[in-house]
Amino acid sequence: MGSQNPHLECRLESAHDLAALLAVLQLKEKDQKNQHVYCEATSRGLKFTAQSAAKDVAVLAWMFSDAFREYSFSGEQEMHLKIPVAPLLACLQIFSDKAALVLKYPSGPSDELRFVLEEDGATTECCLRTLVLDEAPAPMSSFFAPGDPLCMFRLAQPEAWHHALAEFGEIDMPDATLQIALHSGQGQAPRSVVLRAQTLMSDAEVEIPKESVDELHVPPEFAASGDIVHRYHVGSVLSSCLRAAKDAKAVKVRFNRNGAMSNQFILRGRGQRDLFCEALVSPLAEFNQGMGGNAGGLDIETEVTQGKGLGASVFGNPYTSISVQ
Repeated sequence: MGSQNPHLECRLESAHDLAALLAVLQLKEKDQKNQHVYCEATSRGLKFTAQSAAKDVAVLAWMFSDAFREYSFSGEQEMHLKIPVAPLLACLQIFSDKAALVLKYPSGPSDELRFVLEEDGATTECCLRTLVLDEAPAPMSSFFAPGDPLCMFRLAQPEAWHHALAEFGEIDMPDATLQIALHSGQGQAPRSVVLRAQTLMSDAEVEIPKESVDELHVPPEFAASGDIVHRYHVGSVLSSCLRAAKDAKAVKVRFNRNGAMSNQFILRGRGQRDLFCEALVSPLAEFNQGMGGNAGGLDIETEVTQGKGLGASVFGNPYTSISVQ
């Protein structure tokens, strides 16, 4: 007996939730209108992945099955799709954020993603051609292994991260470098997170004071003084983090030994549950030589991306813990 072909059918109380999640996956690149994201559908829910052409940025987002009003997945193995983001977002935004959404894949004999939007008695039906992958894309190697020491900070007011990043929008240039300095309060500097961007012609600095930082940790094996600095392309950070930070209800930022940065966001959903997103950014290797560097860009994945058998979670306390095992 042959294996059962996977089939997905789900219903959202608000199409806004899926649109909001897809919006954070749109990277600010020249070919944004042609950008595709990978979607993995399983009985646990949907996982989306986007990666920049330079491979210095990756954004991952999850909608678990309990985020839907109804969710049904049948099949002996996961389903992998390659979806054009811009056309899908355009369809999802036809109605207001009060529109309900029914999504089916596949629909009919063709490999089409079909969804119906309903609002105040009006109905719109859309079909989107997708690319079905016979197997999952090559996995990105993990750089946030469970148990590894990490620098991290968590903000008391999540909007503080968006306000800080937004200050650098006007100097988003190819030569602009963003420096993120963590001061744990163990050294001479008080506890704070300081961002500074430099170009050949100008620079800007923003400090997030200790009152806005709920938690900040720099492992002594990273820096005995409790102070550490990492540097990134301004454009890489803004394209992957700014949109998610604007709608986040919780933010946690982590750094591994090489300076790779993970921004974990809990987004506000209109439906059953919250939405989850993680943005990963590679450091500038020439500025992080003392920390091990990362000259090859990102080929990355968090400990939760592969999911199977890891028993990992997207967020640790005090946010929430989400098993993906």
